[in-house]
Amino acid sequence: MRWFPRSLFGRTLLVLAVGLVFAELASQVVNFFDRGSGVYRLGAQQTALRIAQSARILNRLAPGERSPIIEEMNGPTFSVVLSAAPVEIGAGFAEHDRYERALVALIKYYLRAEWRTSVQITSLGRSRRPANYEAIDTRPIEQWIARYFYFVLPGTYSIVTQIKLEDGTTAVFYARIPQEPLSRLESLLPRLFLTLAIFMLLGAVAVRAITRSLERLAHAAEQVGADPEGSPLPEDGPREVRSVIHAFNRMRQDLRGYVLERARIFGAISHDLQTPITRLRLRAEMIEDAATRAKFLRDLDEIGAMAGSALEFFKTLGNEPQRYPLDVGALLGSLCEDWSETGHDVTVQGVPRGPYNSHPRALRRCLDNLVENALRYGERARITVADNESALRIAVHDEGPGIPEQDLERVFEPFFRLEQSRNRDSGGTGLGLSIARNIARWHGGDIHLRNNPHGKGLIAELILPRSPTRAIR
Repeated sequence: MRWFPRSLFGRTLLVLAVGLVFAELASQVVNFFDRGSGVYRLGAQQTALRIAQSARILNRLAPGERSPIIEEMNGPTFSVVLSAAPVEIGAGFAEHDRYERALVALIKYYLRAEWRTSVQITSLGRSRRPANYEAIDTRPIEQWIARYFYFVLPGTYSIVTQIKLEDGTTAVFYARIPQEPLSRLESLLPRLFLTLAIFMLLGAVAVRAITRSLERLAHAAEQVGADPEGSPLPEDGPREVRSVIHAFNRMRQDLRGYVLERARIFGAISHDLQTPITRLRLRAEMIEDAATRAKFLRDLDEIGAMAGSALEFFKTLGNEPQRYPLDVGALLGSLCEDWSETGHDVTVQGVPRGPYNSHPRALRRCLDNLVENALRYGERARITVADNESALRIAVHDEGPGIPEQDLERVFEPFFRLEQSRNRDSGGTGLGLSIARNIARWHGGDIHLRNNPHGKGLIAELILPRSPTRAIR
């Protein structure tokens, strides 16, 4: 369902809104029926009392004296007609029989006499009602309500009461019981909307307080792998949310400790390998056969290089406990100068907008690996800098053969080399890009590779977020 909100905030507000609307409507319906029944009970008693009193008065008067009194009694909602015999009144609805019986009993109670009395609740046409008696115009919905819930809208139909007086004359009373107009419901709509608006505002504040904590938790969970050094989340909000945030902070701390411990273990292994490699190198020097000695030394050099690269790889994880503002422009200038002194062509274009909070040695190691990779396969490296409020982007361009699209991510795997030979000079150890990406992600950023769309070569782009809580993917 497209209209159904996707967020917890939207869904909770929708549930609150629907629940409040139904609750308000139910409350208004109950209020309407309760008030209608109260008005009906009072109106029925007053109408029955008026009919009984009028019948007793007419019964005491002589036939010639009744006309002036009847003229005074008659009005728009109450009218009396004297007849020598009972008047034929069309039968009403069966749903009104219980009201008719109750009115007959109530009228007889006020009459205090056993006069023949009948009550018919009916709709009077113009030809069937007295001239001075007014009927009200009703809508179909009001007529339906009055048929099945007569006590709510009793004025929709008229009460025709016939009482036989002691002289045999039948007094016919036409009356309407006061009712609660259905139009009064229209005045309840503004109150309904006002109540709904107040509750929705309070609900939005309460729900937002909960979802804000959950949003921070979700964002932190997304960044836990990209920024292990992120600060713990503030433990605020409801008790259940605080409990979840506390468990997440503890898990994040344990995960960081595990990663660092793993790095220290493997770093120690790589470091300890240096001692037996050195002993083997000394023993290889005593081999008399020059060709065999050269092969042993070449293999030991490769093993030593791999152990040293592995040591550097694991040393990059959390080696510097605190970050410092770093002049990236000066770092790049120093890097270019160092490579130029060794006879390589390395240039920089662009200037960072300001210092970047980083681990200086680790970031230099990251950039140095990217430049070294570009020089190995492309002979020259061109560095471009693009900096804005969201991220610092440093791209290293080379003029090499590029990388097949299916291998652009695989080259970041430790010890993976596109050059399948065992010659370090041609293929390296396969850890340079792994170390660089590891450092970038430790800063909350990343490295992306893409082939130059306008010519040959590869572009390695280092993206570092300016906001410490956001990782750039």
